[in-house]
Amino acid sequence: MRMTRFSRINTIWKKELIDTLRDRRTVVAMVLVPMVLYPAMMLGSIGAFELQVSYLVTEEYTVAVPDPDTRQWLRHVIDSDPARRIDDNGTAEEIVERAATQPAEGTESSEQPEPERDGASVAKRGVRERPPPYRIVVVGEHVVEAVTGGAANVGLVLRGPPPRVGSENSSQIGVAFDESDIRSEIAASGLEGVLARYAERILLQRLAEREIDPSFVAPLQIESRNVASAERMTGSVLGRIVPLILIVMTITGAIYPAIDLTAGERERGTLETLMVAPVATSELVFGKFIVITLIGLLSALLNLVSIGGTIWLGGVGSMLAQGQQMVFPLGALPWVFLLLVPLAVLFSAVLLAVCSFARSFKEAQNYIAPVMMAALIPGVVGILPGTQLKGPILIMPVANIVVLTRELFLGKFDFGAIAIVAMSTSLYAGAAIAIATKLFGQEAVLFADSGSIRTLFQRKFFKPRPAPSCAVALLVLALVYTLNFYVQNSLGSAGIVPGVGYLGAIALTLAILMGLGPYLTTLYLRASPLETFRLRAPTWAGWAAAVCFGLSTWVLIRAWFTYQETWLPFDPRIKAQLEAQLGWISSLHPATLVFFLALVPAFCEELFFRGFVLSGVRTALNRTWSVIIVALAFGLSHYMIQRLPATALLGAIMALLVVQYRSIYPAILAHFLHNALTTLSTHPEGLLPVLRGIGFDAAAEGYPPTGWLIAAAALSLVGLSLCLLAPKAADRGSDSRQAGAEGSDDLVPVQ
Repeated sequence: MRMTRFSRINTIWKKELIDTLRDRRTVVAMVLVPMVLYPAMMLGSIGAFELQVSYLVTEEYTVAVPDPDTRQWLRHVIDSDPARRIDDNGTAEEIVERAATQPAEGTESSEQPEPERDGASVAKRGVRERPPPYRIVVVGEHVVEAVTGGAANVGLVLRGPPPRVGSENSSQIGVAFDESDIRSEIAASGLEGVLARYAERILLQRLAEREIDPSFVAPLQIESRNVASAERMTGSVLGRIVPLILIVMTITGAIYPAIDLTAGERERGTLETLMVAPVATSELVFGKFIVITLIGLLSALLNLVSIGGTIWLGGVGSMLAQGQQMVFPLGALPWVFLLLVPLAVLFSAVLLAVCSFARSFKEAQNYIAPVMMAALIPGVVGILPGTQLKGPILIMPVANIVVLTRELFLGKFDFGAIAIVAMSTSLYAGAAIAIATKLFGQEAVLFADSGSIRTLFQRKFFKPRPAPSCAVALLVLALVYTLNFYVQNSLGSAGIVPGVGYLGAIALTLAILMGLGPYLTTLYLRASPLETFRLRAPTWAGWAAAVCFGLSTWVLIRAWFTYQETWLPFDPRIKAQLEAQLGWISSLHPATLVFFLALVPAFCEELFFRGFVLSGVRTALNRTWSVIIVALAFGLSHYMIQRLPATALLGAIMALLVVQYRSIYPAILAHFLHNALTTLSTHPEGLLPVLRGIGFDAAAEGYPPTGWLIAAAALSLVGLSLCLLAPKAADRGSDSRQAGAEGSDDLVPVQ
C-alpha cells in the first residue's frame, strides 16, 4: 500500500513524539518543573514572606529626636495611642491579615488600599494600624545623620511647641526615613499612624469645645466603591502574572525537543542517515515541527494548571486579591489557548531553524539565549501597566499576545483584536515555518561550519531562478507587513499636516517597501524580475476581464459593507474618528486623489502581493492555495478587521487574474479602476454630481440602487467567466517550482 504525504508525516511525528517523551530531560522540563517546582516555589515564598513580615512587625524600632523635651512628648504620644500593640491584639500574622482587608483606625472605611502587593506594603499597612514598639534616643542636631548612618530607623524633628490635647497651637513635624531600607519604611509608617491618630484626637477635642460638628471640617464625604466583579478582579490578578509565564514556558517546553531533534540527531550521528531516507525533506521537517509544537503547547497547559491550582488552592490568590473573593475567568481560557497555538507554531519553527545550525547539544543551548531574549523583551513591554492593545502593540509578536491575554482575563472580548493578533502571529509563524523548512535541507546547515553557513547569504553562491523561494517570499511579506504598519502609524502621529505632503509620504512608503525593496531582493537572489513580477503583456481577454472587475467591484463592495454593518459593525467612535481624520481628503483635487489613492497603490501593491509574493508562494503551493494565502495577506495588510473580508475578496480576484493570464497588468488595471471609482464616486468635484443626476447618491449610506447592483453583478460574472475560460497554457510558475526544487523548500507538493 502506497503511503500518502499526510500518512508519512503522521508516522514521522508519532515516532518522534514517542522518542522525545522517553527523554528524561524533556519530561523534567515539561512535567516536573511546572507541576512540582512552581507550587514549591510559590508556597515556600509565601511561608518565607509571612515569617519575615511577622518578624518585621514585632521588631523594636529606634526613633532619633533632637532634645529630651521632644523625647518626653513623643513617649507620651506613643504610649497613649489607642492602637498601640498589646498582647490581646492578636498575633503578628492576624494583624497583617487585618491590615490587608480592613482600614486603619481613624480613617474612613472607603479609603482605598495601597495598590502595591509586595511584602513592604503589607507590612507598612500592618504597622500603621498597630504600631510596633519604639525606642527613643536623643541625638541633638544630628537626626538625619543618625538615620542615614543606621543609628536610628527613623528621625523626628518638631518645629514649634509640642501640640497637646487642650492646647490651641499648631506645629510642624518632620519625619526622616531611609526609603531604601524596609525597616526604616516600616518604622516611619507606624510612627505616621501614631501621629495621625494623635492629631485627630486633638482636632476632635477642639471641635467639641466649640460645639462644632466634625462634619463641618469635612464638607465632602467621599465614598469609593469598587464595581469590578470578583471574576474581573481575579482576571486582573492573573493578567499580571500568567501571560508572560505562559509564553516563556511555552518556549521553554519546546527548547529541549527542538535541540534533541536537530543538534541531538547530529551529535548521535543519525541526521545524515535520516536525510537520505526515502522521505521528502519537508515531510521530515513537518514531523519534527509538529512534535516541538505539541510539546510546547502541552507545557503551557501544564504550567497554567499548576499556576492556577497554586493560586486557587494554595492561598496565593487570597493574598494577591487582598482578601477579595477569587473567581476564575474560565470563559477566557479557550481563547487564551487559541492564541497560544500560532505563538507555539512561531517559536517552534524559530527554534527548529536556529537549532539546525548547532553541531552539538551544548552549542544549541547557546543559540537559544538570543531567542529567549527576543521573546522576553516584547513580553515585558506587554505586561507594563499602561500598555494597550492598539497601535504597534497590535501586531508586535509576543507583546500582542501578552496584552490580549490580559484583556481576556478582564472579560474584554474584542473579536476584531483577537482576529488581527491571531492572523498577524499566524503570518509570522508561516514565514518561520517556510524558513525552517528551507534551512533544514541545506547542505551548508547539514554539515554546519562557519565557511559553509556563509554561503547561505552570499550572492555568488545563489543559482539563477525564475522567482524567489516560498521561504523568502513569506519572510519579506512578514517584514513589509510589520514595517508598513509602523511607518504609517509614525506618519499619523508625527504631526504631518494633512494634504498632499501626507499622501506623498504614504506613497513613498509603499514605493520603497512594496516596490524597491522586493525588486532589490529579487536581484540579490539572482531571480528574474520579468518572471517574478509577471511583466508580460496579457491577451485581450485579460484586459477585458480586468475592466469588468474594475467597473463593478466598487459597487459590490459598497453593498457588502452595508450588509456587513448588520453583523460586523464599525465602532461608532472609531468611525467618527476616521471621518474626522480623513475629512480633508474631499478638499483635494480629484486628479491628486486618483494619483495617490488609486494609481500608486495599484502599482505598488500589485507588484508586491500579486507579483513578488504570489510568484514565491507558487514555487511551493498549487494555484488554489497560492491565491488564498495571497488574498488573506492582502486583506490583513489593511490592518482592520472590518475591511478584511472585502479586501481579501478583492485580493483573490486580482490573484486570479494574474494566475490565469500570467501577467500583472490586468490586476493593476482592475485595482486602479476600483480605487479610482471608489474615490471619485463620493467626491463633490468628481463623479458624485453625475451619479446623483442618474439616481445614485454614492455619498449617502445604504445599498446602491437595485439596477446598479444587477449590472455590477453581471459585469463581475463576465469577468469571472473570462478568467475561468482562459486557455490552460503551461503555468510559468512551474518553472519556478522546478528551479526551487533544488532548495527543498516546498511546503506542499504542487498538484
